[in-house]
Amino acid sequence: MSNKPRRAADLPKAAVEALWQGNVIEAIKVVRQERNSGLKEAKDLVEAYIVSQPALKKKLDQVLTTAQQRFIRWLIGFLVLSAGIAYFVIRGF
Repeated sequence: MSNKPRRAADLPKAAVEALWQGNVIEAIKVVRQERNSGLKEAKDLVEAYIVSQPALKKKLDQVLTTAQQRFIRWLIGFLVLSAGIAYFVIRGF
Protein backbone atom coordinates (compact mmCIF):
# COMPACT_ATOMS: atom_id res chain seq x y z
CA MET A 1 0.00 0.00 0.00
CA SER A 2 1.25 3.49 -0.84
CA ASN A 3 1.59 6.39 1.60
CA LYS A 4 0.74 8.90 -1.13
CA PRO A 5 -2.35 11.01 -0.52
CA ARG A 6 -5.45 10.27 -2.55
CA ARG A 7 -5.97 12.03 -5.83
CA ALA A 8 -7.22 15.57 -5.52
CA ALA A 9 -10.53 14.70 -7.18
CA ASP A 10 -11.43 12.55 -4.16
CA LEU A 11 -12.20 15.53 -1.91
CA PRO A 12 -15.81 15.85 -0.74
CA LYS A 13 -17.83 18.54 -2.49
CA ALA A 14 -18.32 20.47 0.77
CA ALA A 15 -14.54 20.58 1.27
CA VAL A 16 -13.98 21.91 -2.25
CA GLU A 17 -16.64 24.57 -1.70
CA ALA A 18 -15.01 25.59 1.59
CA LEU A 19 -11.67 25.95 -0.19
CA TRP A 20 -13.15 28.15 -2.90
CA GLN A 21 -14.57 30.33 -0.13
CA GLY A 22 -11.06 30.65 1.29
CA ASN A 23 -11.66 28.46 4.34
CA VAL A 24 -8.89 25.84 4.46
CA ILE A 25 -9.60 24.88 8.08
CA GLU A 26 -13.24 24.12 7.29
CA ALA A 27 -12.16 22.01 4.31
CA ILE A 28 -9.86 19.97 6.56
CA LYS A 29 -12.71 19.50 9.07
CA VAL A 30 -15.04 18.26 6.33
CA VAL A 31 -12.44 15.82 5.00
CA ARG A 32 -11.81 14.50 8.52
CA GLN A 33 -15.52 13.95 9.13
CA GLU A 34 -16.43 12.44 5.78
CA ARG A 35 -13.31 10.29 5.44
CA ASN A 36 -13.09 9.45 9.14
CA SER A 37 -9.38 10.25 8.96
CA GLY A 38 -6.81 11.89 11.19
CA LEU A 39 -5.77 15.51 11.10
CA LYS A 40 -2.51 14.91 9.24
CA GLU A 41 -4.11 12.78 6.53
CA ALA A 42 -6.93 15.29 6.02
CA LYS A 43 -4.47 18.18 5.90
CA ASP A 44 -2.30 16.33 3.36
CA LEU A 45 -5.33 15.63 1.16
CA VAL A 46 -6.44 19.27 1.23
CA GLU A 47 -2.91 20.52 0.52
CA ALA A 48 -2.57 18.10 -2.41
CA TYR A 49 -5.83 19.39 -3.82
CA ILE A 50 -4.72 23.01 -3.49
CA VAL A 51 -1.42 22.27 -5.25
CA SER A 52 -3.28 20.54 -8.09
CA GLN A 53 -5.53 23.56 -8.66
CA PRO A 54 -3.49 26.65 -9.68
CA ALA A 55 -6.54 28.95 -9.81
CA LEU A 56 -7.54 27.90 -6.30
CA LYS A 57 -4.00 28.38 -5.01
CA LYS A 58 -3.94 31.90 -6.48
CA LYS A 59 -7.28 32.71 -4.84
CA LEU A 60 -6.12 31.40 -1.45
CA ASP A 61 -2.93 33.45 -1.75
CA GLN A 62 -5.06 36.53 -2.39
CA VAL A 63 -7.26 35.75 0.62
CA LEU A 64 -4.16 35.42 2.80
CA THR A 65 -2.72 38.69 1.50
CA THR A 66 -6.00 40.51 2.17
CA ALA A 67 -6.19 39.09 5.71
CA GLN A 68 -2.62 40.20 6.41
CA GLN A 69 -3.35 43.71 5.13
CA ARG A 70 -6.47 43.96 7.30
CA PHE A 71 -4.54 42.80 10.35
CA ILE A 72 -1.81 45.39 9.74
CA ARG A 73 -4.42 48.16 9.39
CA TRP A 74 -6.12 46.99 12.59
CA LEU A 75 -2.80 46.87 14.43
CA ILE A 76 -1.85 50.39 13.31
CA GLY A 77 -5.26 51.69 14.41
CA PHE A 78 -4.91 49.96 17.76
CA LEU A 79 -1.42 51.43 18.30
CA VAL A 80 -2.61 54.94 17.41
CA LEU A 81 -5.55 54.61 19.79
CA SER A 82 -3.28 53.25 22.54
CA ALA A 83 -0.83 56.12 22.05
CA GLY A 84 -3.70 58.60 22.30
CA ILE A 85 -4.99 57.04 25.50
CA ALA A 86 -1.48 56.92 26.97
CA TYR A 87 -0.98 60.59 26.12
CA PHE A 88 -4.14 61.62 27.95
CA VAL A 89 -3.38 59.37 30.96
CA ILE A 90 0.15 60.71 31.31
CA ARG A 91 -0.98 64.29 30.78
CA GLY A 92 -3.71 63.83 33.39
CA PHE A 93 -6.63 64.79 31.15
